[in-house]
Amino acid sequence: MTTVWSAGASLSLNTIVAPTTDKRLAGMFFKVTSAGTTGSSEPSWPKTVGVTVYDNNVQYVSLSAVFSDLQPINPSAIIELFTLQLSSSFHGANTVHRFHAGSNLNANGRIVWAGNSYSRFPIEATGFAYQKGQIPRPKITISNAFGTISAILVTVNQTTAGNDLTGATVTRIRTMARFIDAVNFPSNSNPFGTPDPTAEFRRQKYLIDRKSAENREVVEFELAAPTDLAGVRLPKRQCTRVDFPGIGTFVQ
Repeated sequence: MTTVWSAGASLSLNTIVAPTTDKRLAGMFFKVTSAGTTGSSEPSWPKTVGVTVYDNNVQYVSLSAVFSDLQPINPSAIIELFTLQLSSSFHGANTVHRFHAGSNLNANGRIVWAGNSYSRFPIEATGFAYQKGQIPRPKITISNAFGTISAILVTVNQTTAGNDLTGATVTRIRTMARFIDAVNFPSNSNPFGTPDPTAEFRRQKYLIDRKSAENREVVEFELAAPTDLAGVRLPKRQCTRVDFPGIGTFVQ
């Protein structure tokens, strides 16, 4: 629940309060951490995240108003995380890159889930929904700010020319705010529930099928499910009469 501050108002736990128009601070909201009744005059609102505010017998903590930052205030908000797993055979190292597209209350913008740190990195993922009779072929578009992804591609292509991360595993992980690690919050305690590293939706794993676009702004990849064998010819080795004498022989 979100409301604008008013004098003498009864506020319940976890209510989100916005300052009045004349005191509104760009980018700031305040979550009730101790229920009660507001005072006769509006408190002095801080301009930074994670600060405790007292208002008569009501207590707040300051939050960013950016929607992606506000996700953690909703215990049912879905947190979407991604891992990119490289293979030493094709990419030069068994490196795992972990990232998320949103924001967090931590100053460094990381989200910690099940003890692993996921860096904030602009990413757009589409096409994960299943269609009747079709296996999803998702696409991910990743920011190429500072040439980060291009640098990874250069390193990978030194191992396998023209690989462009083909065959790397992309895993989509989704959980809820109330289950993420306590270290994500200024108080080092998840106020919305109990952290649980096993509480997640079914993981979705895909392989990078090809790089479909690359420029200074973004790099786009098309993904394929490991079970999607479209375009793959089986068997993967040549069969000859030396191995199988019956090849080419017709039996009536």
